[in-house]
Amino acid sequence: MEKIFKYCTLVLGFLAMAVSFTACDDDETELTAPVDLSYEPTMGGAIIRFTAPRNNDLLYIKAAYKNSLGKDVYRTTSIYDNKIEIDGLADETKTYPVYVSAVDKWGGETSATVINVQPGRSFINVIKDNLEINPICGGLAVTWENPMGADAKADDITQNSVAKIVYVVVDYIDSEGVKRTRYLSSKQKMAKANIRNMFAGNYVVSYRVEDASGNKTAQSTPANVDVPAEEESLKFIERDDPVNGFVKEFIWTLVPRLTTLQPAWEYKNEAIFDGIIDSNTSNTQNYCGTDCDNSSVTYGSSIPWDTDQVDIVIDMHQVVSISRLKAWQRAYTYDNQPYSGASGQTSGISDDYFYYQPQNLKRFKLFGSMTLDEDGWFLIKDCDISSNSTAGTLPIYWTNPSYFDHTNVYMPTNESYQYAIDGHEWELEAMTDSVRYIRVRMVENWDLSKRNIAGMSELNLYGSILVSHEELAAREAQAANKPRRKK
Repeated sequence: MEKIFKYCTLVLGFLAMAVSFTACDDDETELTAPVDLSYEPTMGGAIIRFTAPRNNDLLYIKAAYKNSLGKDVYRTTSIYDNKIEIDGLADETKTYPVYVSAVDKWGGETSATVINVQPGRSFINVIKDNLEINPICGGLAVTWENPMGADAKADDITQNSVAKIVYVVVDYIDSEGVKRTRYLSSKQKMAKANIRNMFAGNYVVSYRVEDASGNKTAQSTPANVDVPAEEESLKFIERDDPVNGFVKEFIWTLVPRLTTLQPAWEYKNEAIFDGIIDSNTSNTQNYCGTDCDNSSVTYGSSIPWDTDQVDIVIDMHQVVSISRLKAWQRAYTYDNQPYSGASGQTSGISDDYFYYQPQNLKRFKLFGSMTLDEDGWFLIKDCDISSNSTAGTLPIYWTNPSYFDHTNVYMPTNESYQYAIDGHEWELEAMTDSVRYIRVRMVENWDLSKRNIAGMSELNLYGSILVSHEELAAREAQAANKPRRKK
């Protein structure tokens, strides 16, 4: 009898445990909607807080609503959280009903508890209020602050993933009534974009701001903007010579006593303003450079990078205010063709690009001055091709011990080739002070070699011509002919 009693007790224990486990898996009480709803406005949305039902069948909490575009949207959160964030509410003057419900493990949904939400001012409206459009030479400078954007100085993947991108749509009508539209975008907190290639004249300009969901602000009030002409600093004039055909009469000239980059082989300092961006037909002199292995170079065993010993100083014979600049690397290689696999070529003809090769120019500094006095110079731009924000996909670092005895070189991509072909461009934050003389200082090449550089092929400057070369020549002639006061 005692054994039977123990057996029954054991069976009843197992049954109790089974009932207990079943109770953990399924809940016989009815699932109800969340309660105690409240919200905190955010930019273009809200954070809705709630108390979830205490029920084992609960899978998640759901918030359903219509966004500013009238589209049905819903957001969810797990059973371990007590809040849901909603967005896409671009009009802070409106109240949006939000339906908060609970969903069980089988997809069943409770009736909803409704909360009326009035969002905070949308970040696109904040941007619309702070956005500025100012004229620059040959275009417009558009700047704005995105309160939901990423800090440009922060190297934080998480921050960039949560940052909200914005689209700025700029419409402008020229003096002939032609309307054009430009689309700008950025995820950065402090954003700037320039619209280029506009003719000089008066434009009627307006804009709107859009987010990734398609919400958009009202169009801004049209404003009149006078765009000054952008001019390229003239480096030479081509004249028709009856004997030699077209010849170049150079306006830019070297300043010999301050030009310290020592040319070697076919390199030529004047090549950076000859208007020729290299050639693949012969061993040309269309780029500057130096080489410590050449007997004519007296630097010793290494080039004194980033010093006044590797300068090209130019008298532009005009006074300019610079807004941007472009520079080109040496374009072609000759004796060796590392990417095609050929070597020992002596014909002087090559189909291989020389861009991003170890000896090629990677970084230079551009200085400006109105005088040749040493204390008159100021830095215009530190130009590093590898960190140029407009340079697209940069070359990939590549190890190849057998290539020219360089253990590390860069393997260019099609994108980086195209930017090299088009010319590397640097926009300045503001127009420079008046400049007559420029100093190009070599800072490094692509493999950081201390021995040689096959460098810049061409340099272009853009901005406003304050005093033309003709006017400056006339002034200097007048000053030279001015009678001197007798003592």
